[in-house]
Amino acid sequence: MRRWLLVTLLGSMGLPCVAPAQEYKQPFDLKTPAVIAEGQTLFNRRCAGRCHGVDGSEGELGSTLAGKPYLTPPYDLAILLGGRPGTAMPSWAGRLSDDELWKIIAFLSSLADRAEAGAQK
Repeated sequence: MRRWLLVTLLGSMGLPCVAPAQEYKQPFDLKTPAVIAEGQTLFNRRCAGRCHGVDGSEGELGSTLAGKPYLTPPYDLAILLGGRPGTAMPSWAGRLSDDELWKIIAFLSSLADRAEAGAQK
């Protein structure tokens, strides 16, 4: 019993300490053009340049964000809140408001939508 408990505790230490995504409420429709535009502005100001390209392409430190099917709003939120340990990706918790985080997520979702639409042509 003790061994099982120890294995469970040690195994869970690597899991991100972020509440499940379904507990977070999207404050607005992520498909709204104005929200996407505001998200793009925030992304370009905070994330583009050294980290990512302005269009979500690969940057000096960060990987390509466009066309990645696993980049869903819940996943994006977890990464924005928790960062990615062992990488240059910081946590934006407390540095950006919830609305700002969701606007960036709207922009990132629009990149995935555009990539998917291009693949279907």
